[in-house]
Amino acid sequence: MSEQNTPFPELLTTRLRLCAIEPSHAERLHAIWTDPLVIEYLVLDPFTELRQSEEMIAILQGLHASGEGVRWAITLRSDGTVLGTCGFHNWKKEHGRAEMGYELDSVMWRRGFMSEAVSAALEYGFGPMGLNRVEALVTEGNQRSRGFLEKAGFTLEGTLRQYEWARGQYQNQWMFSLLKEERKERA
Repeated sequence: MSEQNTPFPELLTTRLRLCAIEPSHAERLHAIWTDPLVIEYLVLDPFTELRQSEEMIAILQGLHASGEGVRWAITLRSDGTVLGTCGFHNWKKEHGRAEMGYELDSVMWRRGFMSEAVSAALEYGFGPMGLNRVEALVTEGNQRSRGFLEKAGFTLEGTLRQYEWARGQYQNQWMFSLLKEERKERA
């Protein structure tokens, strides 16, 4: 799959449109990416300037073009409000695996939006992307994310000790995975 010539995949769900992240989303994503509840367990140093969010948008936009993954803006179909992002990075095509990441405006938590978005992303991952395995790394202690992934059918495989350097220290990461065959069984 040559990503350079492939149009960016837009996904539609009942309430959501997963689309390309645009520079026009910068202010909204900056608000989400600087929300203390959202970033509590992220392995990035907290952003302090809009410029940092603009730079992150450029990185996320580059995933599809480079063939390293795909990251969607999660927007409401009704009015286009940006709720967060989700998608895949560290795509290893030869091994049929990629890592999933996601974040959602904390005001929108517990309404099923992320479940809806991730379900659509997984369908795309296990379908057109040809994934056999989706991984998710979660900073140890992030019980909300752990519960979300377990509800979505992911399995906790173990703890990667001192796996990420962030916020001045090494962070343990929980490794979760979901296999294509497990996703089919749940469907």
